[in-house]
Amino acid sequence: MQPPPPGYPPQPPQGYAQPPYQQQVPAPYPQQATAPYPQQPPPGYAQPPYTQQGPFGHPQQEGPAGPEGPEGPAKKKGKTTLFVAIGLAVLLAAGGGTAWFVAKGGPGGGGASAGGTAWDVPLPNAGSGDFTSGYAYGTWMTDTAVIRAQRDGVLAYNLKSGARAWGIPSPGEELCGATPELTDGKGAVAYGASGLCDHLTGLDAATGKLTWKIKIPAEKSRLANSRTVPRIMSAGGMAILYVDRALYGYRLSDGRKTWGLKSDATCGAKDVNANGDRVAVLLKCYTGGSSSTRVMILDPVTGKLVQEHKIGDVGLMGSVLSAVPTIIQREEGGGNVFTVLDDKGGNPVEIKTGHVDMLALNRVTFIDGAFEHRRYAVHGNRLYLATFAQNVPGQMRSADKALAFDLTTGKQLWQSSGTHATKLNYVRADDRGLLALEAGDRRDLAPRLVRLDAATGAATSVAELPQKYGTDGDGARVFERNGTVVIVPWTSVATKFAVICVDTKGD
Repeated sequence: MQPPPPGYPPQPPQGYAQPPYQQQVPAPYPQQATAPYPQQPPPGYAQPPYTQQGPFGHPQQEGPAGPEGPEGPAKKKGKTTLFVAIGLAVLLAAGGGTAWFVAKGGPGGGGASAGGTAWDVPLPNAGSGDFTSGYAYGTWMTDTAVIRAQRDGVLAYNLKSGARAWGIPSPGEELCGATPELTDGKGAVAYGASGLCDHLTGLDAATGKLTWKIKIPAEKSRLANSRTVPRIMSAGGMAILYVDRALYGYRLSDGRKTWGLKSDATCGAKDVNANGDRVAVLLKCYTGGSSSTRVMILDPVTGKLVQEHKIGDVGLMGSVLSAVPTIIQREEGGGNVFTVLDDKGGNPVEIKTGHVDMLALNRVTFIDGAFEHRRYAVHGNRLYLATFAQNVPGQMRSADKALAFDLTTGKQLWQSSGTHATKLNYVRADDRGLLALEAGDRRDLAPRLVRLDAATGAATSVAELPQKYGTDGDGARVFERNGTVVIVPWTSVATKFAVICVDTKGD
């Protein structure tokens, strides 16, 4: 069974020209530039135990523990992420490596604003057609720092000052993946060399130290000037890797591999997602000359089957939107259908919508298959989606609206009102409703943090950000904590910053 086809290509915001595509052969990767980072070589390879790998759809049997060895599991062909090192020669000639550009935040660097209420970090190669040199594979926020995992390493900046807290160069030629979230201050990043993303290393986000290192399944790209890497997720204190429709679980605490499951001739994985304490796998199975679609819910720590649901056909583009709660998305009749599965065995709930925005915020050219961040949020019995953006009359930008649905009835509750004519980026959902950033426009509309009421969808202004950051929050990861708003763009499309931090309460 073939892996799911690539999704949509990236689209720049209205009014920002799309740089012409130029396929360039990347320059040879140089020796790792070390100046921007303290030298912290990781410890030796971990010696993880394993469990016997069984096919999807069959109960997993735990096998005897034993060392996997420094070379780790055998290489597999994988469901993967592709990227092209475009314009690398220009980047290196200008500054000796990506980190030289990115490591300039804070006062005297990226430039704290008057009063010390804002700072930013420049994004390397901004404004060019190179969308990969400064691409963020992962971004995290802690109580004291914002952390950006990018091609040449991981960089942390102090939230109050913007000064560099710590930095780690990629242990290999370049970094190629990261867990989407931290668990108890721990994460993991993937890296490789010679065209293979074949290692995973643990990261302590408080200190910037690498805590373990293992070999992981990898695959050489089938396309020229590109590379394949596994999709990386996190759940239950585990890093979950999806490679060639096979799943592997590694403990974030020490890198020990605890389980693995493969697709086989009977059942093949179409998509997978992991969050909370569950892994959800969408399967297509063939028995007795007929086919069926099912969803397996796995324990992320052991890989054991927790629940199984049979559902109707999801078509070619069916995907797992969320593992907790378990939501399966498919396209139907020019719109979308979201099937909400009941973990207590009740009937599933279907939410039918028009054309909503399912584009990945972190999609760039030649990156496909990575864990995708989309414009949606879930809390309690609410699912928040976004209308597909429409052009704003008389303006060079587009705008959307937030939509709220009841997960227990499938009914639409409201469409947002009182928002400005711009796109919304969802920060988080809670009991009060949805916190969102209006992206704004650096020419005529300042970005704004708004709260959409859980019952009505009416917008209340929380804070206004400097107008110079307009548009930067559209294709970005956005955090908010105690009045501090942090915007971390995924790539250089229509932005010149790698990190933006605004203290909306001031001094």
